[in-house]
Amino acid sequence: MARYGNRRSAWWICRTVSSSAIWSTSGSPPEGRGAFRSYIPVTARIAVIDDEAPNRTYLETLLGNAGFHVQAAAGGNDGVVLVEKERPDLVLVDLMMPEVDGFAVCERIRKGPAGADIQIVVLSALDGLDAKVRALEMGADDYLVKPVESRELVARLKAMLDGAERLRQQGSLARGRLTVVVGAKGGIGTSTVAMNLAALQTVGKSPEAVVLADLAVPVGTLGSMLNIQVPDQWAWREVLEDGAASVHRLSSYLMRNSQVPLRLLPGVRRGSSYRDMRPEAISSFATSLRGLAETIVVDLGNQPSPFAPPLLREADVILVVVEPEVICLELTGQFLSRLRETGILSHRIRLVISNPHGSLQLSRTEVATALKLEVAAMILYQRDEFSAASKRRLPIVIQQPQAPLVGQFKELMQALAAV
Repeated sequence: MARYGNRRSAWWICRTVSSSAIWSTSGSPPEGRGAFRSYIPVTARIAVIDDEAPNRTYLETLLGNAGFHVQAAAGGNDGVVLVEKERPDLVLVDLMMPEVDGFAVCERIRKGPAGADIQIVVLSALDGLDAKVRALEMGADDYLVKPVESRELVARLKAMLDGAERLRQQGSLARGRLTVVVGAKGGIGTSTVAMNLAALQTVGKSPEAVVLADLAVPVGTLGSMLNIQVPDQWAWREVLEDGAASVHRLSSYLMRNSQVPLRLLPGVRRGSSYRDMRPEAISSFATSLRGLAETIVVDLGNQPSPFAPPLLREADVILVVVEPEVICLELTGQFLSRLRETGILSHRIRLVISNPHGSLQLSRTEVATALKLEVAAMILYQRDEFSAASKRRLPIVIQQPQAPLVGQFKELMQALAAV
C-alpha cells in the first residue's frame, strides 16, 4: 500500500475492505455488512483541509455518502477562513501543506473565534511520535495515520461527534451560576468590574469553566479590553433571529485570549439594534447562557435593552455597580425601584461601589443605607495599576495578581458566593 511519499492520488488515504466501502456521489449506501449506519444528524458538518484535489474529492464523496455535510478548502489559510465562517462540527486536516501547514492550522483554529467547540482531527502519513505530540499540543483532538480503512475513518469521526454531542446535551441540562453586572449610569466601570470578576473566578479551574458575555448595547467593549479581535460585522445575533440560541450554537461563537483562561461571548462592534428581537427568542437565549459554563458573568452595561428583563429574571446574582456620588445614587435608586416593580426580589441583588474618578462623596455605609441594600465590596481605583493593566489589555487580577486592589475583587467574589 502506497504511503504519503508517493502521495498524490486519493486511493492511499483509506484502505477499503471491499469495493462497496467507497460510494460514488450519485449512488446510495450499499446494504448489508459493508453498509454504514449513521447515528449523526444530517446537519453534522465537516470541513476538509487538504492541498491535494484528489484527496479532497475522495473525502467529500466518502463523508458525504456517510451522512455528513462536507465543505473543503485547498490550503491552510483558506481552511482557517472556512472554519471561522462556517463553524463546522469537525475539521479534518492534512499536515504537509505548503505555506501554512497543518500544525499552524490546528493552532489558529483552536485559538480563533470558532475554536472553543470544534473537533480537530489530523489525517497524515507522518507516523512519528514527535508529529503526533506536536499536533495534539497545537490543538488537535485526534491523530490518524494514513492509510486508514474507510470504514474505520467514518466510524472514528462518528464516535467523536457522538461524544461531543452527548457532552453538549449534558451541558444544556446543566445550570451554571449566572451573575449579571449592571449599572444605572455610564462611565462608572461596569465592564471593568464584570471582566475582573470573571477572570478572578478562573483561578484553579479549566478555561472552559468561565464564560464572560458582553451584552452591553449599543456597542460592546470587552473584546477590545481583552485584546480579542472581534470582526466588525459580528453576527451571533443571527442565533436570536432564527430562534436557535442553543448551547451548541452559542458555544461556537465563544472566543479566547490565550493569556486569560476564560471564554468571551463578544458584543457587537457597531451599533446593531436588538430592539426587533422576539421576546421568546431572548428568553431562550438567557436560559441557554447557563449551559455554556460552570460560571457565567454577563456585562449588561447601563443602557436599556431587550436582554435586560429576561437576564435579570434568570440571574442568580444581580450586581449593581454604583459610583459614590449623589447623581449616580439617585439613578441607581430609580433603577432598583423598577426591578422591584417587575418582581425581582432584593435578596438576589448586591451593590458594588466603583470609584473610577476618585470622587468619594459618600461612604460605604451611606450608600448602603440610602439604597437599602448590602454593599458587597468597594473598588477604589489606583490609576497607575489600572493604567498598566489597560495598556496590556488584561484584567488587573491577571496582570497584577499581588496588587492591593485585587484584594477588593476577592472580597467581592467571596461576598457573591454567599448569595
